[in-house]
Amino acid sequence: MDTSKLSELLLVWLAVMGLVAVVRMRRKTPAAGLTMAYLFNLSLIHWAGAAIYVLPAFQSQDVRLTELGFEQSLYGVVAFAFGGLVLTPLLASRGWLPRAKQGLQADSRLPKAYIACGVIFYLLSSTFFGQLPTARAVVSSGQQLVLAGLALCCWKALQENNPRRLAAWLAAALLMPLTTVVTAGFLGYGAVALLTLLIFVSGFVRSPLKIGLAGLVLTYLGLSVFVSYMRDRGDIRASVRGGQSLTERMDRVAQTAETFEWFDPGNMRHLMNIDGRLNQNYLVGAAIVRLSETDGYARGDTLWDALLALIPRAFWPDKPISAGSGDLVGRYTDIKFADDTSVGVGQVLEFYANFGTAGVLIGFVLMGVVVTALDLQAAERLTHSDLQGFVLWYLPGIALLQVGGQLVELTASAAASVIVALLVNKYLGRMQILAPSQATTAVSPVNGR
Repeated sequence: MDTSKLSELLLVWLAVMGLVAVVRMRRKTPAAGLTMAYLFNLSLIHWAGAAIYVLPAFQSQDVRLTELGFEQSLYGVVAFAFGGLVLTPLLASRGWLPRAKQGLQADSRLPKAYIACGVIFYLLSSTFFGQLPTARAVVSSGQQLVLAGLALCCWKALQENNPRRLAAWLAAALLMPLTTVVTAGFLGYGAVALLTLLIFVSGFVRSPLKIGLAGLVLTYLGLSVFVSYMRDRGDIRASVRGGQSLTERMDRVAQTAETFEWFDPGNMRHLMNIDGRLNQNYLVGAAIVRLSETDGYARGDTLWDALLALIPRAFWPDKPISAGSGDLVGRYTDIKFADDTSVGVGQVLEFYANFGTAGVLIGFVLMGVVVTALDLQAAERLTHSDLQGFVLWYLPGIALLQVGGQLVELTASAAASVIVALLVNKYLGRMQILAPSQATTAVSPVNGR
């Protein structure tokens, strides 16, 4: 099978990501890691799934749909990079983006307070309050305060040049994927949160070589965790959904850890797990073929739904829009899934399903502008020790990292995140005061190099 074109596309993808990182570093652009986290999350469900098709052990598989879908995904990455590297700086230079103007002095307990608030929201999710319209979205978004608080704790340790405390907070962050596996049976949400935190911390590392080597090690470790989890996923979820005690669920996860498997690029089971769960390109390719035959493009319908999702259900009880990709994937790919199977539509497929390649290009340019703008705003607040301002911009940025979900989920989560940040900041307002004018500002990722 000839996979030369796919190999070239894979290399171009890596080159674009490298270009984004190098340009932002040389410009000393303030960054909180959201832009790179978005690209890495997109790579998890597109690049990894395409890369296995160039491996010798996977040469017997049909590459056509994956190649079609990956090509569109690459267009999206290039468009995202253009939005982030060209348009966002242009908006900032013309003063169209708000700027942090004054230094603040934050209570040293504030980062931990955000973690505590996130835990409270997590506990609320299991109560009746977490099932109410609008409140459910707010509670779900509030849980991301744990990630924002951990980021601030790591930032504080870095400002104090305390590597032991930094290591302790990073070790504590490992509880995020463990918690989502034990409580819900899902690895993805916690793993993405951990990845986002690691990318945030990497912005303070001055050596690109160290970042690259650490990235390779963590990528291999992540793939190993993934294939081990996928091997036992059925048993883990049965334990969670079967109502077993927390101790029994922990024992089930411990059994998986005891029989941990290192990722083997020659192991067909490992490759099939990646192809089945991390290859969104196949679905995009199937949609390309289907829509070329039927011309059944959405023509903006799902984008309109994403705007309507900004209206809280508390104000519109009969709103005919709900989070989750529903039957979108089946509708645009003509692939039949089991009734209890949830398949995320992903942003590449949704943008393509609306207006074809033009939809992918325009959609990802806008995503590049928005995500990079939020990234810039959050980082600038850190340079002025404005921790509340950081959370206000960082929290909706986290919501936009759901690259495998529907746009309705993104807009609803982002809006809920703003509400959460405003409410929590108001409650914690007494923990941050205006600093003396002569106070020096703190160092932010990238900008402080």
